[in-house]
Formats: sequence, structure tokens, C-alpha cells
Amino acid sequence: MYSTQIKTFLTVCEKGSFNRAAAELYITPSAVLQQINALEKRLSVQLVVRNRGGIELTPAGEYLNKEALTWVRRGDALMEEVRYIAEKESIISIGTSLLEKCRLLYELWMLYSAQNDHVKINMVSIDADHHIPPKTDLVESINSGVPWMKEWEFIKICDVPFGIAASERNPLSGRKILSPEELRGETVLCFRDEGSDIIQEVFGCMREHDIKLDIHDYPSNAILWGSGFKDQLLLVPMCWNDILAGMKIIPCTWSYSLPYGIFYRKNPSTTVRDFLSFISRTYEDGNEHGIVPVLDFG
Repeated sequence: MYSTQIKTFLTVCEKGSFNRAAAELYITPSAVLQQINALEKRLSVQLVVRNRGGIELTPAGEYLNKEALTWVRRGDALMEEVRYIAEKESIISIGTSLLEKCRLLYELWMLYSAQNDHVKINMVSIDADHHIPPKTDLVESINSGVPWMKEWEFIKICDVPFGIAASERNPLSGRKILSPEELRGETVLCFRDEGSDIIQEVFGCMREHDIKLDIHDYPSNAILWGSGFKDQLLLVPMCWNDILAGMKIIPCTWSYSLPYGIFYRKNPSTTVRDFLSFISRTYEDGNEHGIVPVLDFG
């Protein structure tokens, strides 16, 4: 309902400094600065003045801070109303994108709808900047600790190991498995994610083996689709084997992995809760047909 820039601005106002706001949002201080600068450019006014003690709001900043809080509350109330309407209509909205694909949800939905044909499903597109529409109920994804995930609940289904993606032209693409030692001296493109201890451990392991890290912000379509034509190596979760055209993801001997499952909003509707209960039962007890959807890393 409101932009990421507004949310970042409100967090800076609440925490009193860019560094503390960055820690709260699980992003870097430079990313906070970029968002505040973009907001000021968009409004053509200065909102924040940095000083040794933290930050000071300009009169325009004071006004925006006060009014934006009202916007956020109204936006949250509107989202609650949207979910209430969806509950009355028995609709579940699932957010999807290149990264957040329905690898398991489609099969789970087919099993569920066989006995609950009154419930309808609605697919919602998540844009390239990873903005999730407010009417979204569920998102299937790895849990890597990016900021939006902090605001949702999560049902873990499995763990997804990290692998190394290589272009088909790269000599390493013929390997069945790789060890960190075999990557010594190589440069690997990685995605920054300061909200995940696991990712930081992987980075540490790679540095210990003299693997050079080319670190970028959270993946964009341009990076993912362009990398296959630059002969770069990528550190990626193995579940991305269905989105990297012209590349092969090779398993590694390390044991690092990220949880994978279903994100859902806090205080979900009754319809959504019923579907989530079905998912939990399916993986805990199986189902009457013995079909439990799983990820294939082959």
C-alpha cells in the first residue's frame, strides 16, 4: 500500500539513525541512504539532516513523518478489509514471480481442491523489485531473511542446499559435485543478504578457501538472465535449477542450506488457515493417495 522508501523513512525516524534503521530492515546503511535520497528527489525537498548524534528532521520531514504514519495505518486497515472480502468469497491469492515460483503449491492446490472445490485460487504477480501486492495471501520461496519475509509467518517444508551455477561453456559444468577447494581462485557472483546467518557462513567458507566473491544486491532478472552469457559462476540455492537458462547448478560438498516453504501473512483468513492446515497434514502424515509433492534437485 505504501512505498519501500516511505517505510524506510519511517524506520529512520523511529530509530534515530541510518545504521539502526538498516539493522531493523536487514539492509545496508548505504541502501537506507539511497532510499532516503530517492524519496527526497521524488518530493524535491530535504527531509533528513545527518549529524553526529544521528539524524534531525527538517520541518518537511516532521510533517511527512506524522502524516505517513496515518497513511500506513489506513493502508493496513485497507489490507485487512481486502483479506476479509477474500475470506467471504473463499479466495486464496498466491504471489508468484521468476524467483517465487509455485514449485509445490500447484500440486498441493490440486490435492486440496479435489475435496474443497468451493475455494478458488487467484495468482498475483510480484514485480521485478519484489513488491508483493497487498492482496497476496501466500508466497512459496526459500527463507533467506530478506526484509519482507520478516513480516510474514512461515511453514517450512524442506531444506534447499546451495550449489554453484555454471554456464554450459564453463569447464566446471561437466562436474557432478564440487568442493570449496576446487573453486580456489575462482570468482563467484553472490547475492548480498545480511538478514541470513547461513549466507554469511557460506561467504566465510568461500573466503577461507580463497574464492573471490562478486557480491550484488538481491537478484534481479537482468543479473540472472545475463549471467549465463558472461561465463560467470553463481552461488545459488539448488531450487533455482528451473530458472537459470543455459546454466547447470552443481551440488557442493558443504552442508549449507536454506529452509524452503510457504510464507503467509499474520492473522490469515479462515480459508487460508484451512489450506495451510492441509499442507501441514500432507507433509506430516502424507495423504490418502500417498502423494507428497517434493522438490527435485536433479
